[in-house]
Amino acid sequence: MSGARFDAGRVCLELVDETLDRPAGLAGFLRLSGVVPAGARLGGVDRRWLGAFRELRDCVAELVTAQVGGHPARPAALELLNALAAAAPPAPRAVRNRSGLLVRTLGGEPDCRALLAAVARDAVELLTDPAARALLRRCEGPGCRRCYLDTSRGRRRRWCSSEECGNRARVARHRAAHPRTGRHQE
Repeated sequence: MSGARFDAGRVCLELVDETLDRPAGLAGFLRLSGVVPAGARLGGVDRRWLGAFRELRDCVAELVTAQVGGHPARPAALELLNALAAAAPPAPRAVRNRSGLLVRTLGGEPDCRALLAAVARDAVELLTDPAARALLRRCEGPGCRRCYLDTSRGRRRRWCSSEECGNRARVARHRAAHPRTGRHQE
């Protein structure tokens, strides 16, 4: 996964932030995001998977950016999302762990197409749910393009990450309010 994490509120939005440059990074994203539950088998992640997930990432980014910007995305992006969402996602199963508690796993080892479908369906749900769409925001951090769901109290969240973009904004505001008048003399 990317170095720093932020809470986008949806798996499809988290995918948009991924660089997807190594199969191990994609496998990590699929596990950490919960698309593939802990303990479920995940093999076969290779460069072909990277290409397919990059295509979905770019498609979701285009559709979300269009939604936030209030303009239509290319019809081809919507067609691709729908095509990827049409496949069957991995079947979940409830199994008992060593402590006897029920935990989620998958019915078998998922293939690339099934995992693409799971993330694409998350994007379809996001983009077609009026309540979720109303919470979509773009980070106000300079140069940041991340989008997230604003579920904060009062819907006042401004940054994708308070630790990253929020901190940069606070530092910039402090520097603007307290400019240096000169260098320290020795």
